[in-house]
Amino acid sequence: MAGARRSRGSADSRCPGCGQPLLVQWVGTTAALKATVDLPPADEPRPWPAAKARSTDMDLVWCLPRQQYGPLRLRWAHTRHPPDCPHQHLTAHQCPPAPPTTLF
Repeated sequence: MAGARRSRGSADSRCPGCGQPLLVQWVGTTAALKATVDLPPADEPRPWPAAKARSTDMDLVWCLPRQQYGPLRLRWAHTRHPPDCPHQHLTAHQCPPAPPTTLF
C-alpha cells in the first residue's frame, strides 16, 4: 500500500481531549500493559524521585531512554530502579476534565 502510514505511538499521537502529544505503546512481553504517557521535549528533565512522588498507588512510572537511533521504547521503572537514572520518567497521561456540553 503506497502512502500508508502506521502510527504506533509516535510523536504525532495526540490526546483527543486536550491535544497534548502522547506516547502510546504496549510495554512488556509476557503480560503487556498499554501505557499512555505525556511525551515531553527531549531536553526536559523528568527525574525518577519526582515521578515517583507524582504517581498514585494505581499508577505506574515508566522510564524513557531516548536512543540516538531507533524508536522510543518505554521501560518498567520498578522499586529497584536507580534513583539517579538519567532518563526521563513518566506517569500516565491525565487529561483535564472537559467543560460541560449541556446548558442545563
